[in-house]
Amino acid sequence: MLLFPGCVGFHYQWHHANLKAGQTNTQSIEGLWTGSWQSAHGNHNGKLRCVIRKQSPDTYTFFYRATWARVITGNFKINCKAQNEDGNWNFSGTKDLGILGGKFFHTGTATSSAIQARYRSEKGDTGTFTLSRP
Repeated sequence: MLLFPGCVGFHYQWHHANLKAGQTNTQSIEGLWTGSWQSAHGNHNGKLRCVIRKQSPDTYTFFYRATWARVITGNFKINCKAQNEDGNWNFSGTKDLGILGGKFFHTGTATSSAIQARYRSEKGDTGTFTLSRP
């Protein structure tokens, strides 16, 4: 039940962004994304969905829903500073995931159709996110 509020929040964000998908600015990173994550330690990986919303001219909120072992899911959101240079976006953010995850560091690059990101946890995990438009 602890994950339920996050689940509802993510599904709301996904549904709301999906309704606006036809209005999405193709020069922006806002909107729906799907892909996968891969840990650099071991064989941990899974599906990944993301909704990105602009909060201010240089701040975006990334709402993530990740799957582990095909059946376990988790949600979190992270605010990132983002800069656009000629259609190429650079972003970074930090989130405290609490006792289980510790601090989570997130950096990446994006175009209007693809995201490549790296993550690092103070608990020792590192890896990548690869996303594209659905």
